[in-house]
Amino acid sequence: MNTKEIKEIIIQALQEINFVWPRWLPTKMASRYSGLSEKTLRNLYKTGDIYATSIGGGKLLFDKESIDQFMLREKAVINAHVDKLKKSLLL
Repeated sequence: MNTKEIKEIIIQALQEINFVWPRWLPTKMASRYSGLSEKTLRNLYKTGDIYATSIGGGKLLFDKESIDQFMLREKAVINAHVDKLKKSLLL
């Protein structure tokens, strides 16, 4: 078993025991939390879709709550598209 696999097992175990994610997440942790790539997170920060704060040296701390809000907005958009598609298929 390699280091990456061990890390994933630990993350999954923490999630299963209702691990409480901190409010501010470093990029790697924010990526794991959201399921989004680090590049996508940085792009979302640059476009203002999620909030992060710079801690120097190009490093960011991402706001977990803004990630949650973004994901909810995206889910609503996807659901609206699915509903529209269903209606068009039923006509």
